[in-house]
Amino acid sequence: MIVKDKVSWVRLLFHFRGSSFMETWPRILTVTVVAVVVTYVELYYHIQEYTLTTTPFTLVGVALGIFLGFRNNASYDKFWEGRKLWGALVNTSRSLTRQACFVIDSSHDAEEVQHFREVFVKRLIAYAHALRCHLRNEDPAEEIKKFLSLEDRASVVESKHRPLAILQLLGRDLAVARDRRWLSEHSFPFMDAQLNELTNILGACERIKNTPIPFSYSVLIHRIVASYCLSLPFGLVETTGVLTPIVVLLISYAFFELDAIGDEIEDPFGLQPNDLPLNAISRNIEINLLELIDDPDRPKPLRPVDDILM
Repeated sequence: MIVKDKVSWVRLLFHFRGSSFMETWPRILTVTVVAVVVTYVELYYHIQEYTLTTTPFTLVGVALGIFLGFRNNASYDKFWEGRKLWGALVNTSRSLTRQACFVIDSSHDAEEVQHFREVFVKRLIAYAHALRCHLRNEDPAEEIKKFLSLEDRASVVESKHRPLAILQLLGRDLAVARDRRWLSEHSFPFMDAQLNELTNILGACERIKNTPIPFSYSVLIHRIVASYCLSLPFGLVETTGVLTPIVVLLISYAFFELDAIGDEIEDPFGLQPNDLPLNAISRNIEINLLELIDDPDRPKPLRPVDDILM
């Protein structure tokens, strides 16, 4: 995610890093070159047979703008839902840690209960890192090794679904606490409900990642945008004359950028500059949870690198 202090309006006009322009400029350049050729041929050779009016482009342009707007709204809905889910992960992790610290009875076997709490909370941290790696198709072995025992780490890494394997360990922890009467029968359902919430967050994130906008829908939009921009000079040259390439440049920039933005934010869990900063969020979860159990070995929060927070 791009994190910048307030930037002046003028600087924003010339700020291209992190924008979709770095991806779309070849398309825009191609369409502009076509507009230059069409304008030159029509004006120099006075060819009027292939000149169109602006009416069809006005009608199609309005419809295309609405079409792109709906498509971008669908992509942003996925982006915003992903951010809400990771916010829920932060809150649920904090709640579970607080409950582990104050709901689990430590009046008996104080040292053993304290060890149990530390193991439970570190498994929660491992879950956050494993979920991030799961959504980004990364190997979480390096991230989770300091939070799990050798036995647990081996079972998690061998599992085909690492976050789910860690949830299984957390559920087993609650069952052990209940059986040893560290956790009362009244408190157990509340903590178990928080684990269910972690499961719901996992499933919802997988739904966002594994359900792209239908391919035929994306293909249709790309084709319409490309066809509209390439044919645009034929409808403008009679009206705008030598300024046709400039007008085509501005219009194609708007349409190609909207198209590219919809593609970019469709998967909010990726590693592009405008995707969600899952590294920073999972690091904050780690810091918060270690602080709640008074663990001094806490990392520092991640900072933006070149205005990008990963």
